[in-house]
Amino acid sequence: MCIISDKIKFCTCTNGSVEKLKHYWVLYRYSKDKDVFCMGEPMMPTSMLDSSFEENQNTLLNRLNEPDAFDVPLTFKAKDLLEIVINNNAPNFHEPFTYSFKFKNGKWVAEESDAFEVMNHFDEENSGKIKSALRRNTK
Repeated sequence: MCIISDKIKFCTCTNGSVEKLKHYWVLYRYSKDKDVFCMGEPMMPTSMLDSSFEENQNTLLNRLNEPDAFDVPLTFKAKDLLEIVINNNAPNFHEPFTYSFKFKNGKWVAEESDAFEVMNHFDEENSGKIKSALRRNTK
């Protein structure tokens, strides 16, 4: 079981694809002119697989709304989506966990995202690795 650290730091530095990193984030920006249509099969949401989902989501939400959450100042726009992936390289496909947030009224709010909506209506704006992602579970 993974417990997310309240010291988590979102870094903008990467050396290639973030999808090879153990922990990463991707910022998506809404594009009203995007002309793509993707289909596929839905997967079980992280919230149903992670017994610590709510605790982790709240930790992430609190941290995202702090001014020093990112290593450099970033400008966010309404409708921006932020996807945070923890344990991406886990051998069991149920062990990576994804958390999603939307930027509304000047702050991040938790929101379950639909991968197909993201592919069809959003463009990747920025991404990076995550430092100090986890803390040891003491329960």
